[in-house]
Amino acid sequence: MVITSQPSPQANPSLQADFEKEMVDGFVQSVRRAGLRTDQIEVVNFYVALKSKPLAILVGPAETGKVALVRCLAHSLMGNEPLHCQMMSGHPWWADKNENIALFTGIQTSFITEKLLCLIEEAWQPENAGRLFLACLARISPAEILDFFSAVAFQLRHGQLMRLGNVHLSEPIPWPPNLLLIGTMDVVRYDWWDPYLIAQTNVVMQSQARAEKSSPLLPEAPVLSWEREFMRSIVRTDQAVFRKLHNVLGWRRSRWLRQPFQPLLEIEALMETLGVQLPPAAIREALVYLANAWTRRGSSLFDPSPLKNLSIALDLAIAQTILPHVIERIGSSRVTFDGLQNALDVKFPRSAAFLEKLRWSPG
Repeated sequence: MVITSQPSPQANPSLQADFEKEMVDGFVQSVRRAGLRTDQIEVVNFYVALKSKPLAILVGPAETGKVALVRCLAHSLMGNEPLHCQMMSGHPWWADKNENIALFTGIQTSFITEKLLCLIEEAWQPENAGRLFLACLARISPAEILDFFSAVAFQLRHGQLMRLGNVHLSEPIPWPPNLLLIGTMDVVRYDWWDPYLIAQTNVVMQSQARAEKSSPLLPEAPVLSWEREFMRSIVRTDQAVFRKLHNVLGWRRSRWLRQPFQPLLEIEALMETLGVQLPPAAIREALVYLANAWTRRGSSLFDPSPLKNLSIALDLAIAQTILPHVIERIGSSRVTFDGLQNALDVKFPRSAAFLEKLRWSPG
């Protein structure tokens, strides 16, 4: 029997299934069926990153299954809904040696812009309020980071757009809360940071393990549509974040769990001793990530143990929300780089690995 709609909640909350946990487990299984040799924590991190911010850039060497990972996520969330998931070439690499490269790049930018404007319009239709829309720009270049990520992130400070791609709008349009924008980039080292991009975009580093198959093997039959559950599970406002963290951590007796944010304060203090001032937004973004590392019913997403789940989430939050804010300062000082690297090596191996990929260089 094929299930095509989400089960209705049971009367007793204590007996209700955790649909979000089932969804994430299904996503992990879909990735495995696709033959992607990706660490389970990396898969879940991609999911949590999208809950935390509306934009994401998936970074890693070529042929490591980044586009396949996005397809698996889209299929897990939306099933067979091709019109709701738009997979586009982000940059006309095929025209790199053509003398008309500027012309082809402009045409590609116009194509992406029109596609995104259509998705925005569809996402705002009343009948689509509970539906999820996803746009993926595959194999982007720094030009697309500037046009479709940094520029959009800058405007999302006010929640609306006046410019998208190469189009200047006659009046502002709000960004739909049910639209996700993802880019994939084939690089080992990511160097294109700016404060506006960081505020709205999670840059997710993929491992260098190669994909076993060129395309994911997705089930042909429709799957349960989890998009409403995904959107209900997102927490991004300060009030919702603190309420969620209090619910999942505040009642536990463990002393370390009663002070779950102490490592963040220690990292902030360490940076101050190294002469690095961490902006207040960085801690807030880390807390948003932590809150989304649990389902809305309180189940841990990375590990069944709340203690281990918090440890993993803290490590990833430091890598993706703390370190990007101080990239420039870290990269210009060998003393700062070494001091931070030594401190992270002890408790936060993924943050240390993220920092190692920056490859300190003077100036």
